[in-house]
Amino acid sequence: MVILDKISFKYAHKTILSDLSFFLKKGEIGSLIGLSGSGKTTIFKLLTGLLPLQQGTLKIGEEKLLCHSQIACMMQEDLLLPWRTILSNLTLLKEIGKKPSISAKTIEKAKGLLDEMGLSHCAKMFPNELSSGMRQRVSLARALLQELPILLLDEPFASLDVAIREHLYLYLRQIQKKQQMTILMVTHDFRDALSLSDRIFFLSDGKIAKTWEVTDSVRSDPSKCGKLLDQMRQAIINS
Repeated sequence: MVILDKISFKYAHKTILSDLSFFLKKGEIGSLIGLSGSGKTTIFKLLTGLLPLQQGTLKIGEEKLLCHSQIACMMQEDLLLPWRTILSNLTLLKEIGKKPSISAKTIEKAKGLLDEMGLSHCAKMFPNELSSGMRQRVSLARALLQELPILLLDEPFASLDVAIREHLYLYLRQIQKKQQMTILMVTHDFRDALSLSDRIFFLSDGKIAKTWEVTDSVRSDPSKCGKLLDQMRQAIINS
């Protein structure tokens, strides 16, 4: 379980988060939606330790989040190293840390992920040879290769075509269920949120203003999907 309890955060004198609380159960997928500047990325930076916690509590299970080693993260910028091939960019995080290791098994997993992303032909290429959408898929594959219990995704499908998106929705769901991974995603695209999430959190005025639960029965019913989309759009318009 991931718990954010009464989190507040300020940049200088500007309040970004104000007494914010929400949680995700183990194995759930949650999405954060809201206007730009509403604090979505700030939440990610707090969870990954890129920003210091000012007020409130972050927990994984019953333990306060003092170590961020259980979290894999895909940010909007792919941060691929231009002098390394795509395959070696994927395995980079396995080369650092207390127990660096690049085994044959890791290489095979990395190649398998590239195949699932439709990028098996790119393993020996360099980042500048790929489009922005292809680089985005490499970044997602790198995060998945870490096989950590918590995955943070910041606009993971923003540059992708519809067919690729739909394939990755299914694949991400499969791997998430297999590993019982907990995923928190930031997105501006309601399709992403509806297709993947168990719960959607609407962030406004530094707090969770609304939460929608999404089940498979909702996803498979066009009228229910339409109603939920209208509610999300209206929440954004009114915020």
